[in-house]
Amino acid sequence: MRELVQKAFLSLVGVFLFVIFLKNELYLNFLFIHFLIEFIIYILIIMLIVWVVKKVNKWMFALRYKLSIEVMGSLFIILFFTYELLTPYFYTEDYLKKVGFEKVEVLHQVTNPELTNKERDNLAKDAVVKEMAASFSMIGQYPNIYKGEVIDFRRHFNQFELIIESKPPELKKFQYTFAKEGMDFKIIGFGELH
Repeated sequence: MRELVQKAFLSLVGVFLFVIFLKNELYLNFLFIHFLIEFIIYILIIMLIVWVVKKVNKWMFALRYKLSIEVMGSLFIILFFTYELLTPYFYTEDYLKKVGFEKVEVLHQVTNPELTNKERDNLAKDAVVKEMAASFSMIGQYPNIYKGEVIDFRRHFNQFELIIESKPPELKKFQYTFAKEGMDFKIIGFGELH
């Protein structure tokens, strides 16, 4: 039993470290890095993670309450993965609607012709994920977003969706999909519903 707990704990620590690396990879990612170099970086990161897990195992071996620490550590890591996979389920529907609607309003402000390109870029970075904000900035075109009210809400694993109906005279429905980026929810996709 102790050996099973130890193997499960060490496996979870390794997977946890790899997931943390993948979540923060964008800070290490260069725009046009060669595939071979990227592959070598991944191999080095995996080797580093294996080395860290072995060091944790040696350090844990010397502790008095090793089994209790491993069980608690495993439970915390499992809770972390549960949170990452099911993030919207940890928040109330009202909170998610409020945050989502605020992001849609910020994205609507981006189309203001009085703003400079720098101000538009900053607003876009606040409302949408980094890739989409970079795309808007490179193309120089920003979406035409209609104001309205939330008429439907759905949760899907680590994302949630808002259906917003625009105000008269043009009654249109738009779907916005949100996901957590860093410590905030941001728009990862949107489109008009027919």
